[in-house]
Amino acid sequence: MPSSPAPFTCLVLDDDLLVRDLAVSFVERIPSLLLVGQYDDALLAFEHLARTPVDILITDIELPQLSGLELVRALRQPPQVIFMTSHPEYALPTYELDAVDFLVKPLRFDRFLRAIDKALLLLRGRAAEAAPAPVAPADAADPTAGADTFFIRTELQFLKLRYDEVTYVEAMRDFVKVHLLDGTVHITLVNLKHMEEQLPPALFVRTHRSFLVNIRHIDAVTNQEVRIGKVEVPLGSTFRETVLNQVVQQRLLSRHPSKRA
Repeated sequence: MPSSPAPFTCLVLDDDLLVRDLAVSFVERIPSLLLVGQYDDALLAFEHLARTPVDILITDIELPQLSGLELVRALRQPPQVIFMTSHPEYALPTYELDAVDFLVKPLRFDRFLRAIDKALLLLRGRAAEAAPAPVAPADAADPTAGADTFFIRTELQFLKLRYDEVTYVEAMRDFVKVHLLDGTVHITLVNLKHMEEQLPPALFVRTHRSFLVNIRHIDAVTNQEVRIGKVEVPLGSTFRETVLNQVVQQRLLSRHPSKRA
């Protein structure tokens, strides 16, 4: 029987004992995590991380002596970081540090679990990238085979996908998450810019610096978002005009069709 994969190591930092105990209890409920430290002092946590790196750091932002943001900036090789805070206005600086997620107190286990899932997806994707490359399927070398399909590397295989089954692509640092119609999500080590350059521009449009969307699956466009079924994907102001021209204008029914360009 194959052995279970080793759990990912995790450290919790918060100077509020009740919050720290709650976060620790959440960690201990997740089989794929191993708690290796809990601290109320950022400097002690820094010494631990400098001496023994961990996979995931769950940290408060408002801390005496050294804030959670300053702690992460001070680390030469930060782990996957999940920030906790009572102040939602800290969200922007956490994004600038490429944090996995941002939890607003009081903590809820379902929201905590979603943040951990994001971190685990990134860690498993990185582990797969470090593994020896598998042998590609025979038709992957033939550029004429399957003009409506493409391959991504995920886990330990090259996976063939159809363009029409991809709903949108989401950036996650140097990785992207490829979302499919059936709800499946695949992670591959390609950044969003390179993904955009290789997907057909007639089918995919950038809606935000972190999102690339399949035009065929867009159901509605507003000033702030595009909707794909029940999923709301942000629409950035920089990309709005392009999206409207490429997605809406060519198919918009007008009151005066003879006047439309």
